[in-house]
Amino acid sequence: MGTFKGKQRNALIAAVLLSILAMGGCATTGKDSGIKYSYDSKANFSERKSYTWAPSPAMYRKDPLLEANVQTFADQYLAQKGYIRTSDKPDLALSISYEFEIGISEDMYRVRTLNLNIHKTEGKELVWRGTAFGTIKTDAASGELKQTVLGILASFPPN
Repeated sequence: MGTFKGKQRNALIAAVLLSILAMGGCATTGKDSGIKYSYDSKANFSERKSYTWAPSPAMYRKDPLLEANVQTFADQYLAQKGYIRTSDKPDLALSISYEFEIGISEDMYRVRTLNLNIHKTEGKELVWRGTAFGTIKTDAASGELKQTVLGILASFPPN
C-alpha cells in the first residue's frame, strides 16, 4: 500500500479542510444541531406569492426582539424570491415558534429550536414547516440568527 507524498498529501489535506468548512457553514452550532423541513406535497407553491405574518402561538416566554429579527431576515430572503408581504388578501401566513434552552434565561440569547411555519390563509392549513435545532445564538453581534433563518428558508419553496 502506497503513502501520500508532496502534492498528493497537500491536495488531500485541502480537500478534507474544504469539506469540513462546507459542512460547518450549513448548520447551526452545537452538538446534534441541524435544520429540517417538511411540506404538503400536494400544495402548489407556484400559485402563492404574497404573505403576512400571523401572531406567534402563545408561549411561556415571548421575545419580541427575536421575533422582529426573524421576520426582518425572512422578509429580505422572501423578497429576493419574489414574495410580497401584504395585509391585503395574502396567499400565505407565516408564524414563528421557538424554545429557549433549558435552564437558560432570555438574557442569554440562546434558543434550542426555531420553527418557521407557513399556512394557507384560507383554512389556515399548514403547508410548510422548517425547524432549526441545536444551540442558536440570537444576539445581533453573532450573525447566527440570520444564518439560521436563511438556512431554514433555503428549502422554501420546495421544488
